[in-house]
Amino acid sequence: MKESTLATKIMIGILCLGVLVYLGIYLLRGFREELTTTVAYTDAVNHGVEATGILIREERVLSAAGEQVDLVLSEGEKAAVGDTVALVYSDASALSTQQAIQTLDAEIEQLEYAQSTGTQLVDVTRLDRQVVSSILNLRVLSAAGDLSNLEDSVLNLRTAVLQRDYAYGGSGEIQQLIADKQAQRDALSRSLSQVAQTIYAPASGIFSGQVDGYEALVTPQGLDSLTAQQLSEWLELDTAAATGSIGKLITDSTWYFAALFPDSEQLHLVEGSDYILSFSGDFYGSVSMELERLEADQGQTLAIFSARSNLSDTSLLRVQRVSLVTDTVEGIRIPRRALRVETQEVEREDGSVGQRNLYFVYTVVGRQAERKQVEVIYTGDTFYLVQPVDETAADRLRPGDEIILSSSGLYDGKVVR
Repeated sequence: MKESTLATKIMIGILCLGVLVYLGIYLLRGFREELTTTVAYTDAVNHGVEATGILIREERVLSAAGEQVDLVLSEGEKAAVGDTVALVYSDASALSTQQAIQTLDAEIEQLEYAQSTGTQLVDVTRLDRQVVSSILNLRVLSAAGDLSNLEDSVLNLRTAVLQRDYAYGGSGEIQQLIADKQAQRDALSRSLSQVAQTIYAPASGIFSGQVDGYEALVTPQGLDSLTAQQLSEWLELDTAAATGSIGKLITDSTWYFAALFPDSEQLHLVEGSDYILSFSGDFYGSVSMELERLEADQGQTLAIFSARSNLSDTSLLRVQRVSLVTDTVEGIRIPRRALRVETQEVEREDGSVGQRNLYFVYTVVGRQAERKQVEVIYTGDTFYLVQPVDETAADRLRPGDEIILSSSGLYDGKVVR
């Protein structure tokens, strides 16, 4: 009886010890800080001077008699002499019918493209990722107010969705859908009334549906005599398009940007040199432009730039706020919380002792933390641009390294996974 009681007590003790060990491990894991990391990547920050200016082009305004106008050409599309620019209808119902036909044509084209590129062996997972990526891209463009690539992004999304539906539905379903839409289009075409007027391109160029009233006022021929005061007055104008204008043709591939900058001595601009102008708004991008003319006048500087690229991208723009890029800093981008500082004592040449800061990050290499010393070259609101102290070191920080953001008690070689 005693032996049985003793054995029971031993078993209970072992069980209690096991429970305590389990609780200890559980609590230890609960208190241990979770490892948080991110990936370092190459980034660049532009330094520049902002200015307001006007885009100047060789432009020819197109007009039509009537309000029911259907533009055939898209914004920024090239046109040859004699190409159809617009169709003018006698009543609003005819215009609505024509627009419905164009919508059906676009849908049929998308369906046929999805059918031609899809197969029964299509990777549905890849298409799912493509749909999600297209949706995210649209959200980014919408949040930034960038309309320059909106149409292409919508088409990419529609194509991905159609291809995905095709993968599930098969060729018979999508073929029937094409046939139905073709029947709708044919029925609308038979009911469409005659076009009252056709507008043809009188010259070759880039089409734009934006007419703002600057077309006759601001021309390339007047750039040689343009003054800073005159440009300042132009920037204050409240212009309007002429009655009956439906669009314009940009008939020269060279376009100009006339801007007012602060004192040119601080900018160190040189005529004949190329500079990067960063635009924002309906067109987000940077354009390399040549400085044609520079003239200082009463504390302001008139600068006239020219370019032969991005004409279609900038056809909607007129008065713009731009940034003239004067310097670009390139480095490896890391979050501010990833940078760590260590203060060391150093002996100066005169024998005195001073202090210096060493900057470094920890990266994950295998299962261990690896310390990499860096130099800060730019400080942003939420990030730093850094570069390795030794660009030739084998263990230097590189783009793509996994950087540790949080975890206390880090040291070189610590096992973190």
